[in-house]
Amino acid sequence: MEKIILNISGNLVGIRVPSTTSFEMIEDQLKGIVIKNYKLLKTLKFYKIVNSNFSDSQILQLEKLIESIISLKPLGKVDKLNKITEKKVDFRFHYGNLRSGEKINSEASVIILGNLNPGSYVKSKKNIFVYGKAHGTLHAGCEINKYQSSFIYIEEAEYPKVRIGEVQIMHEDKEVDKNIMFEKKLGKILIKQIDKNEIKELMKKIGVDLV
Repeated sequence: MEKIILNISGNLVGIRVPSTTSFEMIEDQLKGIVIKNYKLLKTLKFYKIVNSNFSDSQILQLEKLIESIISLKPLGKVDKLNKITEKKVDFRFHYGNLRSGEKINSEASVIILGNLNPGSYVKSKKNIFVYGKAHGTLHAGCEINKYQSSFIYIEEAEYPKVRIGEVQIMHEDKEVDKNIMFEKKLGKILIKQIDKNEIKELMKKIGVDLV
């Protein structure tokens, strides 16, 4: 059986619904996938259902199902004057844990909603945001010079290897291991604990408005 696929672009999630699956089964599958991915989807603003076989009334029924679970707006009903389009992605989402040996290598900022196990590796030319536990290697700011800032945020640090640009440290401070930001400024990595408002500001820097 084909499955529903989520495609994220900017603040929009495209929900590709398979045409070979019955409407009744799609309803159950859609409810499950929205609930499972709630933490990810709540960071977005709009959704678009992609399907050519279902009727308008069936699509409307699916829209009501989505909106009964999460506060997203259907792209087709947004005022055209707002000119909401699928823009070029300035960040990359990864939903789920990274196992030992798994790697992410991105041109854009990386947002991970999951845990990094020992032996996992994340590399970004810009910034890295980990909404979970991190016990792996993170390398941000690969092409940012020493006069520019770059950051790594970790919700729960578990002795990660952190590198920003050419500077590398091993974070081992168990006194402040929650909501940690590593930021490179003038050739040095600064470490500090941040609050919810500061986390939202970090997300805005990479183009995501948290609700």
